[in-house]
Amino acid sequence: MRIKLVFTLFLGLSQAFLFAQTNTKPVPSPVVNDYAPILSFLSSDWMEGREASSKGGFMAADYIASMMQVFGLKPIGDKIKGTKQGQGYFQNFEILRHQTENSSLAFINRSAGSQTAFELAQGIDYELKGGTQSIDAETQVVFVGYGITDAEKGYDDYKALDVKGKIVVVLKGFPGHSDTTSIAWKKLNKFIGEDGASFRKKLQTARKNGASALILVDADGKFEPFERAQPNRLLLKSTMNSVKNTDDEDSEDYDHVLPNDTANDMIPGFRLGSLAACQLLSGSGVSLSDFEKKTAKTALPASTILKDKLIRFSVTIKTESLLVRNILGMIPGKDSTKYIVLGGHYDHLGTHKGQIFNGSDDNASGASGLLALAKVWSESGVKPACNLIFASWSAEEKGLLGSQYFVQEMKINPKDIKLYINMDMISRSVIEDTTRRQLSIGTRTSDKYIRDLVQKINTTINPPFILDLWDVTGHSGSDYASFTARNIPIMTFNTGLHNDYHTPHDISATADLVKMGDVLKVVNESLQEVLENKKGE
Repeated sequence: MRIKLVFTLFLGLSQAFLFAQTNTKPVPSPVVNDYAPILSFLSSDWMEGREASSKGGFMAADYIASMMQVFGLKPIGDKIKGTKQGQGYFQNFEILRHQTENSSLAFINRSAGSQTAFELAQGIDYELKGGTQSIDAETQVVFVGYGITDAEKGYDDYKALDVKGKIVVVLKGFPGHSDTTSIAWKKLNKFIGEDGASFRKKLQTARKNGASALILVDADGKFEPFERAQPNRLLLKSTMNSVKNTDDEDSEDYDHVLPNDTANDMIPGFRLGSLAACQLLSGSGVSLSDFEKKTAKTALPASTILKDKLIRFSVTIKTESLLVRNILGMIPGKDSTKYIVLGGHYDHLGTHKGQIFNGSDDNASGASGLLALAKVWSESGVKPACNLIFASWSAEEKGLLGSQYFVQEMKINPKDIKLYINMDMISRSVIEDTTRRQLSIGTRTSDKYIRDLVQKINTTINPPFILDLWDVTGHSGSDYASFTARNIPIMTFNTGLHNDYHTPHDISATADLVKMGDVLKVVNESLQEVLENKKGE
């Protein structure tokens, strides 16, 4: 009887052990000691904010490359000339920085054979996003509503309009943006939203239609500084409470592009103050408030040429070349023809007025999480089903240029990349997330199997995340956009846009290391599921 009981107990334990083995992934997820020290060092004052092309940026790149070497990743960057080492970890490339040196803007009203010019002052009447090329012109003015084209929903402010060589006037926002009960909101919000109505998107659409420049006006008359969401520019002053004495010198406007990337050339964009906007539209028959109300009700554009009005403007641009670098390492897989790419940018905003923008969450968290995953995979000795590329991008803050350069120059057929996993800001929570358990994961609509597997994985997290599964279509907030542009499946992980975003308060002491570890567990488990999942082929 005793022997039978022991045997039964042994059999039960064996079955439990086998069950645990079959339900445990062969590569363990990173623990705190795998990523916390890296996070702390990358976001330390030593790195000086890691701005791309700066001393701190190059120091961070050296450190990340050294860690990839320690973890035994195969270097797949540029070939090292004059040595037998073959490739190194760095993928070096140049970006162009366009800086506005000076500008002018004047309204010209014509009547009864005469004309009157009104000169405007920069910083008082208007602000400027200077574009990528110098220009000096006098041209007609066309009001093009919100400056939006959405072929899918049949909305086009530029329909039947010839704006080539002209300056276009556009409204901030999108049809129905201020009335969530309106017809336009219900029809267009899902497809346009904030990304589709961004200032940059409006500039791109205007350029595509041949406009020489763009003027942005606001129906409610507000006049605030531009959002500084790009590289080395400051943020909206309302989010910069810790940065005092923000003056014109700090507000210099830059645009960054890859050389020969004519598709992303930018036209000048002027943003008018309320008085200047009233002066421009005076006598034109265009009422911004009436246009907004009518468009919200009808979801139909109503663009028009502003008769008897001209605009004279000039913009002088200075261009210089900057050296930046991605860091690339790989764990070779059983199938050397297929790839999964894991990435997270390591650059941030650098320093301003002696204050360091450490960028712990944005994005030392993603960069350190990337290295932690490389470490556990390397140490496991498991040979993945396909090649795993670990990529730490530069110049994300300057326009996703590091990942854009990678996909532009890669010798890999996009069809051979099963998945791109992006980690950008994975160690904090928004104020509203009192449980600190919200996790945002973006995928393409077509990749339902990815959403299904991540929901299954989330049930194994204790406590599970409150998942925000969203569609990346039409969005370009991080490096995933460079891959969706090549029709590559993606997963992009983010834990929320907190109040310390792009401020000197984003330091490692504020990181939620437990939450970050759970995020990396979801990433790691997702990676292994996709490696095993034939739908990912």
